[in-house]
Amino acid sequence: MRPLRQLLKQESPASLAREFVWRARRGWDKKRILARMGNPCPVTFRRAHYYSPLTTEFAPETRACVVGFASEICEGRFPLLGYGTISLGFPPPWNVDFVSGMDWPKSVPKGRDYVRHDGSDVKVPWELSRLQFLPVLGKAHLLTGEERYREAAKLLTSDWVARNPVGIGVNWTLAMEASLRAMSICFLIDLLWPLRLEEQAWLKDITASLWQHFLFIEAHLEFSHFVRSNHYLSNIVGLYCLSVFLDGSGMAAKRRIYKRRIEREILKQVHEDGGDYESSLGYHVLVTQMFTASWLLMRAAKATPSAEFVQRLRLMHRFAREVANSEGQLPHAGDCDDGRVELVTDDLHQLLSVPVPERNSLRVSNLLGLGSALFGEPSHAAEDAKWYGCSGTSSLTREANTPRPDGVTVFPQSGIAVARRGNTEVVFFAMPNSISGRGSHAHNDKLSLVMRIAGEEILCDSGTCCYTRDASTRNRFRSTTAHNTVIVDGKEQNPFSLEKQLLFCMDDVAQVSAIEAAHNGGTYTLHASHSGYRGMGVTHSRTIRLTDANRVIVEDQITGDGVHRFEANWHLSSACRVEATEPIEDGVCCQIQGRTAMVMKFNAPVKLQVESQQSLLSRVYGSSIPACKIRVRGECALPFTLFTSVYEANEGGTV
Repeated sequence: MRPLRQLLKQESPASLAREFVWRARRGWDKKRILARMGNPCPVTFRRAHYYSPLTTEFAPETRACVVGFASEICEGRFPLLGYGTISLGFPPPWNVDFVSGMDWPKSVPKGRDYVRHDGSDVKVPWELSRLQFLPVLGKAHLLTGEERYREAAKLLTSDWVARNPVGIGVNWTLAMEASLRAMSICFLIDLLWPLRLEEQAWLKDITASLWQHFLFIEAHLEFSHFVRSNHYLSNIVGLYCLSVFLDGSGMAAKRRIYKRRIEREILKQVHEDGGDYESSLGYHVLVTQMFTASWLLMRAAKATPSAEFVQRLRLMHRFAREVANSEGQLPHAGDCDDGRVELVTDDLHQLLSVPVPERNSLRVSNLLGLGSALFGEPSHAAEDAKWYGCSGTSSLTREANTPRPDGVTVFPQSGIAVARRGNTEVVFFAMPNSISGRGSHAHNDKLSLVMRIAGEEILCDSGTCCYTRDASTRNRFRSTTAHNTVIVDGKEQNPFSLEKQLLFCMDDVAQVSAIEAAHNGGTYTLHASHSGYRGMGVTHSRTIRLTDANRVIVEDQITGDGVHRFEANWHLSSACRVEATEPIEDGVCCQIQGRTAMVMKFNAPVKLQVESQQSLLSRVYGSSIPACKIRVRGECALPFTLFTSVYEANEGGTV
């Protein structure tokens, strides 16, 4: 979020007045709600039938994945983020960043003191305390009948509640964390139902904690008339979930209130083309899962979602399927912190069986498969849909790596286009800054692209790596040079402060044009421009062409006056390396070796400096892997055009 002084300059008097009134009322509401914390718990837990598992239909691989992950938890080994599987003990310490070894005091949180910029990352204890392994334990018990999974889930839940009294400690700093944690507990109990006679005391204690979660979230809503994000969305989805599972006076009214808020929020936070308005594919996955869970909760509550909600959610899933490759993997664009509402089979498989350097948190074929099953559309992964009673999906199954038809799909509000020609795909990014220019999760990736050959990325986005653990690394991964685009005179497309307290702030300078798409004579063309360098009187425009020969040609046009330095960076996947670089007429040629041998040629009317440099990619939060990039530099009088041609080595030919 931007500093308050910038918001005050930007907002209208009416908007400022609404915000002032709301903030004044929020303080009163907070005191009123929290005053109820000491009263006896007025609600009971009821099973909502969120799950309707088809336990006999799961593939052996799915069963092994769920049971294997649950077994790790029972042994005190916790697979988390990009840190691998860590032996934390059973139960684990709940308020420790096990990477740095630092912990947080058991005191009432004040302001944003939980972010300390001392090498620790508050996301580690938060992620552990989301308790998203609990439903996995419940599923393992359901699949095997083994008591150890049921007992482990109950013990971990009780231990968390006992050692994290409401409002005390790092795990009670944000309503979002309380919301996701409460949902995990509700989902667990739904899977364990019916609770046995000897478990009733446990259920009573946990229900009281869920009621405290409900009050805490209501008292700390992350709402603003200025800016609303996935945080506020998680709040109202969590409150709706709790109101569905808790029974008592006023709960029916709360269900109606939060259902309506969710239905309104999808129209605000999701563009008409289905893309999340935070300009991040990682957060698109999280938000899609939030709204999908909301629909499943509405179904469990026998509530009919609005037609507008259903249509917008359908578009969210369509957007993700179209941008993903044929195996259900989305490219990284904008921030990605691996956030989830529930761990799906893809997550479990990677956390359990895939080495950290080979993981990718945007492999989400089963989330896409769930959406496809709910909407009756083709997909190649429908295992997770079986947890929700979606059977008969095999007739809609599409094999992975099935070629997709040639063509171009443009998502105009989201600023993303996908072009396919033969086995070549280009995803083109001309995304506006997130949340109408105010958001926190956008990168300087205007006019960047990702290129895939037969589904494998050749040119890719650098990713995210971390947030507050290392400010310099955070800024490196969101900078212009971390993306496949052009930087002029060393200036960022959108300036951002290097101050540690502003790691989620970025100026809204680079306005992007609408993506123009055309098809002529077998060639697919995409074009857009941005104004991030207008302070220098410079405009960057990019035209991308996919031709008959499965060749991608990129024209970078730099217009304006005077002499300027330019630099284009091309980030290669970790499977690629530059074998040779040699001069050619009017340019330079690079031979690239990887799963597919590629050629990149750079042509310009000025002398080019082309070199291969070591770089880093991040595919899961908290880690990075070595890779390389091709850096193209020069100096020129404007206007100027740089031509880049990329094609498979066996295609031959010249630009």
